[in-house]
Amino acid sequence: MTGTDRIKAKILEDAESRASQILEQAKAEAREIVESALKEAERKRADILGKAESDGMELYRRLLSEANLEGRKEILKTKQELIESAFSLALDKLCKLPDKDYQKLLENMAAEAATDEEGEILLSEKDRNRIEKDFIKNINKRISSSGKNGKLVLSRDSIKTAGGFVIRYDDMEINNTFEVLFEMLKPRLENDVVRILFS
Repeated sequence: MTGTDRIKAKILEDAESRASQILEQAKAEAREIVESALKEAERKRADILGKAESDGMELYRRLLSEANLEGRKEILKTKQELIESAFSLALDKLCKLPDKDYQKLLENMAAEAATDEEGEILLSEKDRNRIEKDFIKNINKRISSSGKNGKLVLSRDSIKTAGGFVIRYDDMEINNTFEVLFEMLKPRLENDVVRILFS
């Protein structure tokens, strides 16, 4: 082997050794990069999972809170419907009293509501057909016996109502229809109805 060949061989050997070192170093660096990337990916995955879990719990709490609120609204709505139904049934029961009892009730209410003036009492067509001839006479007797000087006559006009009456004087009306009376009494009676229905 000549000197040139030996130099070439030595250069080639050094180059291969250097290339081998560079390749090993590159592989080591690649492994470090891959390991670092894997660690970073694992950290990001853990962060994402943690945030997703936290967001999921927050969403769950919000949905649960909304569901509770909606549930309370539905319960309140149902209770309100039951209260309205109780008042409606009471009104219906009052209107379905036997004719004699119903007339006596109207007579008492009218005598109590009447003033010292002369006026007229307005009934619904249905109630007009339920009362007897002595209706007005009985009211006026009661008005007189209570010490008032007023007097009522039966009006030709009719009103639309489930029950009760309106007394009309020249300058005012006294509305004693059951619907109006129930609306006036409802705030005072509602707590009692709630206690009876939901105790």
